[in-house]
Amino acid sequence: MLWRAGGRRNAKQESEVFEDETAAERFRDLVNGHGQQWPPGWVRGQGFIADLRRPETMFEPFALAYIDRLTGIQGDTRSKYKKLVVNNMSPWFKPYSVEDGEGSIIRDMVQHWVNDLQNGRVAPLDPPDRSSRTKYKPKTISNQHGLLAAILQSAVDAEPSLRASNPCAKTRLPRLDGEEEEEEAVFLERDEWAWIHECLGVDPEAQELAELITETGFRWGEATALQPRDLRRRNGRPAIRVQRAWKRNEDGQPYMGAPKSRKSRRTLVIRWSLWEKLQRRAKGLKRGDLLYTGPEGGRWDAGTFRRLRWLPAIELAAEKYGLIKRPRIHDLRHSHASWLIAAKVPLPAIQVRLGHESITTTVDRYGHLLDALDDEVMAAIEWAMDPTAPLPGFLLHSGLADAVPYQRSAVVSDPWTDMSEGEPRGTAGPVFVVTLAGREIPFADRQHAQDVADQWDGDRAGRIAELRAQGWTDQLANRILAAGPEERERWTGGGQVWTRMPGRQFVHHQMASFSPNGDLSYEPQPLASRWAWEFETDLYTDKAAQMRTEFRPGPAATTEAYVRGTSKAAVQMAFESSCEKAREICGQSPYLDLVKSAGS
Repeated sequence: MLWRAGGRRNAKQESEVFEDETAAERFRDLVNGHGQQWPPGWVRGQGFIADLRRPETMFEPFALAYIDRLTGIQGDTRSKYKKLVVNNMSPWFKPYSVEDGEGSIIRDMVQHWVNDLQNGRVAPLDPPDRSSRTKYKPKTISNQHGLLAAILQSAVDAEPSLRASNPCAKTRLPRLDGEEEEEEAVFLERDEWAWIHECLGVDPEAQELAELITETGFRWGEATALQPRDLRRRNGRPAIRVQRAWKRNEDGQPYMGAPKSRKSRRTLVIRWSLWEKLQRRAKGLKRGDLLYTGPEGGRWDAGTFRRLRWLPAIELAAEKYGLIKRPRIHDLRHSHASWLIAAKVPLPAIQVRLGHESITTTVDRYGHLLDALDDEVMAAIEWAMDPTAPLPGFLLHSGLADAVPYQRSAVVSDPWTDMSEGEPRGTAGPVFVVTLAGREIPFADRQHAQDVADQWDGDRAGRIAELRAQGWTDQLANRILAAGPEERERWTGGGQVWTRMPGRQFVHHQMASFSPNGDLSYEPQPLASRWAWEFETDLYTDKAAQMRTEFRPGPAATTEAYVRGTSKAAVQMAFESSCEKAREICGQSPYLDLVKSAGS
């Protein structure tokens, strides 16, 4: 007996063999009664046996349970994934199990599913009166295949494992065509942005919001969640702190939560002109009020902004200036990145500004624009191949010169120059004291104290989450957070009172210790990196690399090599030099004679 699974002409052909016509007719009726599918419990060539498939490993319940377990995604994303499973996967895979054995999902099924999505063919379990489905674009198919692959990989990774391999592993996916790649991101030229900015002027509120996104590269949910308390200063410059964003729950309802990822929680500098507009906007508002609100007050809905403000401005710019491109609001963020690349801003700086979790994201998204750096690339190659060639400007001004051979001028020998802890100030108050890891830091300005406390906590948010995951109580974990600011009449402690915002740098550091015979006294710790404040004098520096080699008191008479700096490559190179110097002088430790005399 032959039939097509689900009764569709393009579906997989199934077959079964019988010894007599009566048995074949009975089986035919069973197949028809189950929508042209194998009757449950029937095994090819054997007939009805006990169905060994477990309900919890059937595709749909297993997939939905997997999505419920996902962490780090918004509620509306979870809801979207579930809809994809029910509408675009279950009509193909619902009768099958994710577990190896009879009735399991196999590689051919996945390939047929991909082909059906691409060609708009109906699924085996679609209603008989359905004649076609949506033809999906290659990127959409790739995204859906990625979700299916993750679901089935969880079956491979289960303990005990449910299957030996992932049937999605070798699927041939349709290639992205040029048209779809063009739709992914629209990069505006500066004059094109000027046209749109002008055409948004019918509503100054909308115009200022678009200007904010264009200057900062904010995501829509970040820009519309800004509050007066997010306006900061960084090293004397006006800045904005991103620490919340609008999201949606599984019911599609908006709520305010943490930004998209850990790296999305960031502080970025802005122009004074934008700062003045934000200050005027914040005047009279409470610290937790929204800086930008919609026509009816409250949250600016992206769809409302697009319909009422954005699309009319695009149409006006097309009519008035001949704008051909059709950018989305999010393309203001892409354009911001493209302008930074054109201005030869290093990709790591762009990554931080955009809040990308990984530099890979930045490279993948904007790497095709890097031909703007061809001159810099060729200058670096010329300098590397010809010792008489001038040092490329981007190496000279970025501090990266210290990371390349024969350019070690930034490796500062012992001793270090102490960093200033603020302008001298009398002990008269009031002062605002922040306690950081048990150490009190005094400030003359409350806002400076609050900004430092907020940034200190933001830098440690990931560590707090790790400690809680390890079973630490909130009381213990929160000890690494800032306390204060506390207002006091006067400062009676040691050190200076900070009258400005302290500097802050992302510092790499590494240390090794050597015995008098030149051997390592212990296995050195790997290179560590973290944000350091100017008042953390043992760690903070604004140099590409500094090294310190010193004799340590004690019976072991060790010699310590310590390196710190803002350039990882320069620090790694300096660490080798520092260790080499420590080995050269470790036998000269003044404490070695003390140890010998004590032993005699």
